[in-house]
Amino acid sequence: MVINTLYKGGKERRILELIKGLKKHNESFDIYLVSLTNVVHYPYVYDLPITFEIIHKKTGRKDPGLILKLRKIIKNFKPDIIHSWDTTASWYLLVANLFYNKPILHGIIYDASANLSPHNRKLYKSVKRLTPFSKVIISNSYAGIKSYNSPPHKSVCVHNGIDFNRFKNLPPPEKVELELLGERKGSKFIVAMVALIEIRKDHDSLLEAAIRLCSRDKDFIFLLIGHGTLMEEKKAKVPAELLDKQIRFLGSRQDIEAILQIADTGALLTNSDNHGEGISNSIVEYMASGKPVIATRGGGTDEIVIDGVNGYLVDPKNADQVVEKIEILKQNPGLKETMGKNAYNWVYEEFNIEKMTDSFIGLYHKYSK
Repeated sequence: MVINTLYKGGKERRILELIKGLKKHNESFDIYLVSLTNVVHYPYVYDLPITFEIIHKKTGRKDPGLILKLRKIIKNFKPDIIHSWDTTASWYLLVANLFYNKPILHGIIYDASANLSPHNRKLYKSVKRLTPFSKVIISNSYAGIKSYNSPPHKSVCVHNGIDFNRFKNLPPPEKVELELLGERKGSKFIVAMVALIEIRKDHDSLLEAAIRLCSRDKDFIFLLIGHGTLMEEKKAKVPAELLDKQIRFLGSRQDIEAILQIADTGALLTNSDNHGEGISNSIVEYMASGKPVIATRGGGTDEIVIDGVNGYLVDPKNADQVVEKIEILKQNPGLKETMGKNAYNWVYEEFNIEKMTDSFIGLYHKYSK
């Protein structure tokens, strides 16, 4: 498996979840994971029973030396299958693999917003250029396949999977409440959004809704979990009397599962002008915690959030709808509990790690023959 970086993000978490699933499987999988940069935001990768190597790619330019290093790994490791996790890895692997002709799975579609922002236009073009050289292209959503116009005979959708063991043996909720709130939760209604604070996410609509709700009801608390280059800009939008009291920026956290225990709902709002979600790990995590979701409609989100059943879909950049849905959940505890149970059952059946792992194992066997 080769990935450009283990920066904190969706596909990076997905590759590590898959590795854990493969190592638990009754088949014997010998895994060699290569990262092309030395950014590692998931330090537990060093504890996995695999070979992990960092080959640091030169910044801002093509690195021919990388091809030679990958070629040496392929020669010595003799893999049955090569699994690429992004377009950067795929291009280098195509050249490195020329003399060995090992089958490559190209897991290169992980959003559903092709041809929008300059970044996505670049990614779209890269995917399209790779397509003629690919036997199979993997997306984590059907919306991604459609948005990239990926040929049906070459395209496979494998939805994200989550390890439900992550949500066991957590610290007691009351301990989390005291740590984060300084007191027991009581009647407070907590909305959590786990997302990088970058242009791809719509923190503006969340903050607009949060300010309106918190200004008229002291029981509302909003937890914004994640770091990003726009954090200080977003903080500046919050009135001083609400910042760090009812609207809290928690930064990057390693205890997401514990925090979600005390949340009443999870939100994922997307800047649809700049990004389209594939299958969001945050949404899957909310549901695995038994929480209803409020999310921006479109892309792969429509494949996991069933409006009015396990959460609510809202129109892009529509703070009014966000306010409305949060108020409905706060005023109807029974509805909130029912939707939370529906959310848990849905991801347990459709987005568990075993199902994702079995899907990839099927692909490995199919294309390694």
